[in-house]
Amino acid sequence: MTQALGLRERKKREQRRQLAEVALRLFARRGFEAVTVADIAAAAGVSDKTVFNYFATKEDLVLDGREELESELVRAVRERAPGTSALEAVRRHAHAVAERMGALPEERRSAFRKVVQGSPALHARMRQLSLRSEEQLAQVLAEETGAAASDPTPRVVASTLGMLARLGFGAVGWPDAKRRSHAETLAGIDAAFAAFAHGLADYGVRKGR
Repeated sequence: MTQALGLRERKKREQRRQLAEVALRLFARRGFEAVTVADIAAAAGVSDKTVFNYFATKEDLVLDGREELESELVRAVRERAPGTSALEAVRRHAHAVAERMGALPEERRSAFRKVVQGSPALHARMRQLSLRSEEQLAQVLAEETGAAASDPTPRVVASTLGMLARLGFGAVGWPDAKRRSHAETLAGIDAAFAAFAHGLADYGVRKGR
């Protein structure tokens, strides 16, 4: 029985992966808005209903993995070991994300960037996911620090941590992301985190003429 359930789950995961891959290829070729769920179903050889059984919205076909990573960010902070700062927990999370992104074929990463950059709907959905995880981070930090409801610090810190975490995707904040090696991306992540760990009092101080 357990073996049968395991096989069924593997088949479901494979079907989900195949649908996402077919959708990404179509989106990269024709644009996100120009492709319908019916187009994706036809290309994958399944019904529209099957696609919706795996993905609630068309946006989820592209951003389902992103939603999972945003949840992992919150979990990394909430479940960090005693004595570990929230900043360090997020740095480790960013490294883990960078490792996963680095393991993807360049063709897939390029297709993803092309699709997202050309779609306002996907940009809006990504921002929505980021804001949701930042709100959850703020709640965790407020509870841990005993911050008053009127204290903006947890929200400001959560917003900063969210931006730092997204460096792991290799696109946010990198003007030359396509030309950076994996090692350079990791080093850049560490440099950004170190700046915030040190504090910004001396950052960007204007020098006299």
